[in-house]
Amino acid sequence: MISRLWLPGILIGAAITPGFAQEFDSFGRSEVLPEPERDWVFVDYSLVDVADDRFLGLIGVAETFPSAAIEYSADGSSLFVVETFYTRGNRGDRTDTVTIFDTSTLGVSGEIVIPAKRALMLAVTGTLALTDNDRFLAVFNLTPATSISVVDVETRSFVGEISTPGCSLVFATGDLSYAMICANGDLLSVSLDENGREVSKERTEQFFDPEVDPIREPGVRYADEWLFASFDGILHSVDVSGSTPRIGESWSLLTASDRDQNWRITGRQPLAVHQQSGRLYVLARQNDEPLDDPADWDGTEIWSFDLATRERVQRLEALPESDESEGAGAAIGATSGDGASNIQVTQGDEPLLVSAAGSGISVRHAMTGEYLHERLQNAPSSGWLSLRIR
Repeated sequence: MISRLWLPGILIGAAITPGFAQEFDSFGRSEVLPEPERDWVFVDYSLVDVADDRFLGLIGVAETFPSAAIEYSADGSSLFVVETFYTRGNRGDRTDTVTIFDTSTLGVSGEIVIPAKRALMLAVTGTLALTDNDRFLAVFNLTPATSISVVDVETRSFVGEISTPGCSLVFATGDLSYAMICANGDLLSVSLDENGREVSKERTEQFFDPEVDPIREPGVRYADEWLFASFDGILHSVDVSGSTPRIGESWSLLTASDRDQNWRITGRQPLAVHQQSGRLYVLARQNDEPLDDPADWDGTEIWSFDLATRERVQRLEALPESDESEGAGAAIGATSGDGASNIQVTQGDEPLLVSAAGSGISVRHAMTGEYLHERLQNAPSSGWLSLRIR
């Protein structure tokens, strides 16, 4: 039996076999990492070089309701995670913190205590957002009243709480502003002053009808737009280039033929975008019946769209041919297991398409679809995929 303890930047291992002389693995190395590279991806909280199939380290995040959301500072020197602690493990007095990790050591460099209100949920986009000027971090709260806690990451202090009734999740829209999705299909725009205090809250026009076709909450940022896919395969855009968000034109990710064949947009992390090329990657599957929650179902294909022409330019099978995994079953938090649940695209001139598919993490060239690694050997088998976009 192998017993291992993972620490930031350190692997300590010991092989223990009952009834035999104890033998020890050699000690791992403790290293200082350079500035994060484009091909470094967090699989939940494990940092992996997906190009070279190399495990780089682990950030020590509290396992009590981890949010799995990670925000990078613009210079790549720090990353931010929200944690919840209880004095008696899973009960007792509660403390919520914004924890700051140094990306060179993966060790904690600071923490900021915030109100014990942050939303406790499975991984989802929008649980925290860093303003475009790299100054204020907003944490989404759900008690069940909705609000955001604003933190100044420069002074490392809690600024205050802003009530946002009827509106949930939080997305950065500028140097001093956020947007939130409201239950009636509106957007709430929240503006801050230079000290992080609330200046105004305004609602936009309705940009989707929740009674007819609700949107999926995992949006992706493409330059000055946020993109969201609906249950029915409509891509909605929000232009955040101005002082307040503006609803953009919507268009369908599904052709008439796709709809006749019952293709649907699915997966837990269904959208990813390569900024330089303007390629959008989407998880899709055929399913005869409408899905109560598309996040429970993997995409069996990965589609690629040119955002300039709005044309689909590529279709890829989500599972490698060598994959022999079966459906994941009905465990809490599990997906169908017959495709990819999460996708992400690295940035730069040679982007890689990374997917949590079946029994492991697959990596392929984003433009050609050719596999670089059908299965990473030095990474967790699945998880939320995070990387540095800016």
